Amino acid sequence: MDLVLDTSALLSGRMNTLPTGFTCVYITSLVRSEVTRGAPARLLENLLSSGLAVRDPHSSDKAEEAATATGDIKGLSFADISVIALAMELEDATVVTDDFRVQNVLSSVSIAFEPAGEAGKRISNTWEWTFRCRGCGRYFKREQKNDECPICGSNVRLYRKRHQRA
Repeated sequence: MDLVLDTSALLSGRMNTLPTGFTCVYITSLVRSEVTRGAPARLLENLLSSGLAVRDPHSSDKAEEAATATGDIKGLSFADISVIALAMELEDATVVTDDFRVQNVLSSVSIAFEPAGEAGKRISNTWEWTFRCRGCGRYFKREQKNDECPICGSNVRLYRKRHQRA
């Protein structure tokens, strides 16, 4: 089994050493570029010298599709997408992240994840992000032109809809 670290795994300080029991521990180059200063940067350098591997996914298309399907795409950074894409490419991977949107997408594609911090921030439900009219209550899969409902003309807002238990 492989382990993929999100930026939050490095910023939390939880990963002081590389965990044992994993075939390989990875970060993406975009995650590496997000950790540039202070104690997290020193920790990253120590982990890199201890065997942490930098590997980028071949493609992020499937990860973007999964994030679009859950509605999380707009709230994810390029680094987040790269982590999800790498985990999807690896056969048996677990992702370490505190990012609820990343966890939501990983849950939707049945990829295991662990919280990064000691507090154990973990989603309890998966969510589908959709758009809902504030006037008539209709749901839309896509953003509406000028954030306006084509039925009643009221504002259409991003809406989090409970999907299933994680």
